[in-house]
Formats: sequence, C-alpha cells, structure tokens
Amino acid sequence: MSRAVRPPATSRRRMNARVATALLAAGALALTACSTGGAPAASDGDEQETELTKMLVVTFLPLESFSFTPEMFAYSGGYFEKHGLDVQLQPVQGTAAAIQALLGGATPITRASTVDVFPAMEQGQELRSIGTMAYKSNLRVASTVDNSITSTSDMEGATIGMGSLGGTSEKMLDLALGADGVPLDSVTRQAVPVTGATMEVVRQGQLDGYIVSLDTSLAIAQQNDDAVVDPAGLTDAPDIQTWITTADNLEDPELVEDLEAFLAAIDEAVQDVIDDAPNDFENVLQTLRESGDWSFPALEDDQVAVEALKIYTTETWVNEAADVRLLENDMEAWQTTYDTYVDAGLLQGGKDPQEWITNDYVPGD
Repeated sequence: MSRAVRPPATSRRRMNARVATALLAAGALALTACSTGGAPAASDGDEQETELTKMLVVTFLPLESFSFTPEMFAYSGGYFEKHGLDVQLQPVQGTAAAIQALLGGATPITRASTVDVFPAMEQGQELRSIGTMAYKSNLRVASTVDNSITSTSDMEGATIGMGSLGGTSEKMLDLALGADGVPLDSVTRQAVPVTGATMEVVRQGQLDGYIVSLDTSLAIAQQNDDAVVDPAGLTDAPDIQTWITTADNLEDPELVEDLEAFLAAIDEAVQDVIDDAPNDFENVLQTLRESGDWSFPALEDDQVAVEALKIYTTETWVNEAADVRLLENDMEAWQTTYDTYVDAGLLQGGKDPQEWITNDYVPGD
C-alpha cells in the first residue's frame, strides 16, 4: 500500500484553487484509501521551491507498482526538479477518472492505455498522444498446475477473475479471445481482489484463474509452488500506453514548455533505470526505498523488484523492433492498434487516428 506521507507545512505541496476546482468538476477526486496523497517534495530550500513550476500529474492507479517506476523514480531521483518542475503525483480511481481530470483542466498530462483512450478520441474528445510509455501490455493470468491456463483456448468455458468488470483487463481479454476465435460469452468474468491471496480461491475451484499485473504475477510465482503464471495470449493483442494531453494545452506555449520538461524528465529517468540494469537496479531501488516516498510489497522484495524491472526495461518501455527511441510514438503501431480495435468491434472506425498523435514534443537525441 502506498504510504501517505505528509511533509511539514512550510514545504508541503498544495493544489491551487483552479486545480482543486477542476478536479471536483471532473468528478475525479475519488481517491483510493491507499493514495499517496501527493508524494512529498524533496525540498532544497524555499528559494528553489519558488523557482519551480508547479504541476499536478494524475495517475490512473495508486503508485504502488513498478509500472509507475518512471514517475516514481523521476520524482524521488530529482529529475522533475532538474527540469524545473515541482510535480505532485495524484492517484485517482481508474483511467476514466484520469481522462476526466485531464479534460477538466485539473492536470495537463496523464497516461492511459489505447484500449481506454481510443474510444474517447473517436467520440471527439480533444485528446492528443504526445509520447509512448509502454509498447505492450504486461498482464498475466494466474492459475494452478492442476488446471493451467496458458492460452486463450484454455479460457473457453472457464471463470476468470479480474480487478473490475469493464476495465482494461476485461477489454484486453476480449481482444485476445476475439483474435483467437474464442467466443466472448464462453468466458465467465468475476470481479476479485487481484492479490496473491486470491490464489486460494483458484485452488478451491471457484475460479479457474485471474488476471493480474506483472508485479503481482512475479510474487505469486515466487510464493506458490503450484502456481502457473502466463500471458495466456493477453500480451498478443496490441496495447499502447500513451502520454496524453489536450489539443487546447498544445496551443498554450507555457503549458507546452511544461509538458516538454515533464517528458524530458521521464525520458532521462527511464534511461537511467535502463542503464542501471547491469547493477541489478541497485541504484534505482536504493533511491526509491530510501526516499520514503513509496511503500508496496514488490519494492521490498529484491527478486520480484529486479525481475519486474528487467521486463519493463527490455520489453515494455522500449520497442527496438520498430526502431523508435524512448517515449517516441510508433505511428505504424498506432494505426495498426486502431485498426485492430475496429475489427474487434471496440471502435466504430472511419476516423484517422494519425490526427490524435504527434512526436513534436518527445525529447530528441
């Protein structure tokens, strides 16, 4: 669980009135009980604090997963400050809330999966992709050796658990099933806690398996000798996690400067995580742990932490096959993903997705 840390009043980061009003208007201030509450700033004194540009950045889940390493490491490692930003990271309840916070003006940037953001773009919401954070999904299906699930065909007639119905996990499941010709209605879906404890429900036969994040899947595999953890086709369906802003924001020179600074900080932080791989990410983990800003089980487990970061740095945040650099949007993959969603019936089609994406603000070499 992310720890709510409250710095002294003299250095505490506060949302200004415009941001608070926008969050309420967007209906996005439905924060989880495990929220960081805005992680504390690493202050170098009041003088420097006044020089930094304040930016509230909304995340679609609490920062208690290595999925959010880019934001967490950029925060605790001082990369945001280096690029002139005083960033507050604020979790909300899900991608829909994050998008509403963006459209309502509460945040100038957030990230979301294409499976969630394409419908909003197709419906005419003025969202723009200005960078790519993840080039593929890292979802896994946890099951047991007695009834292992390692493909979409194994899920036909099965009961599959997921964190919420109608969310990203279920959409990716539908895409994978549809791509392999498995009838969508042949799989029963059930909302369950996506933690290691749910493995017992699988053993009891009430579930055949359940969809979990990468961090959780690694912990499950480590702690349960009878566990089978497999992508089961979920990572084959195209899914891009994209940094998004609004068209109006891109018309504001000051906001554009902030957005470019934010992406530059993320870019530098991610590159340093990648460069720390030969050290088994010792420097990265030390920074995250000693900062006191974050607290979640995977962070404290050396084996899970290293394995998770290996996957993120070699498979998730990079796409060497397409010859694109960090954060660069792969235009061809963007088009292919849109076309795949249209073919699967998730989108109506007939739009030009290239109008929603740009590489103009991605840091250069």
